[in-house]
Amino acid sequence: MADNAHEPRDWKSETAKYTLGGAGVGLFASAFQTAYSSSKGSALDVFTKHGGTIGFMAAMGGVFAGVDAASAQIRGKEDFVNSAIAGCAAGLIAGIRKRSIPAALGSCAFFGTAMGTYEYSGGFEGKMHGMTREQRDEYRSGLFASAEDLRK
Repeated sequence: MADNAHEPRDWKSETAKYTLGGAGVGLFASAFQTAYSSSKGSALDVFTKHGGTIGFMAAMGGVFAGVDAASAQIRGKEDFVNSAIAGCAAGLIAGIRKRSIPAALGSCAFFGTAMGTYEYSGGFEGKMHGMTREQRDEYRSGLFASAEDLRK
């Protein structure tokens, strides 16, 4: 997060990539739904009975990636706010599926907060990735109040 400089991303290819990734996750979830359903059926039930899960997950992935890239392009910054906005948009998709405005707003708040926090904390690499030992110690000392600060 130290470098907020924005370099344009190809939002179309990123959206397609995340849509396909979401469809893969949806296919996996749909297979589990089919495997654990009480009715006996065929392997095609993954698509016929629970195929909506595939489309739902694909839509969430595509919307997330598209909104993330669009907000980065509009704002001109690459930071955690883009992920929060995109998480909110993806959360709205979950509420729309339930056909409930309160669920849509709640999902927006949840996914927006979760994705913004995840991105703010540095994602998988962590916020202190690439820092020297001294930089990490300085960063850690700034997180907590010292005894002198508490006496003031």
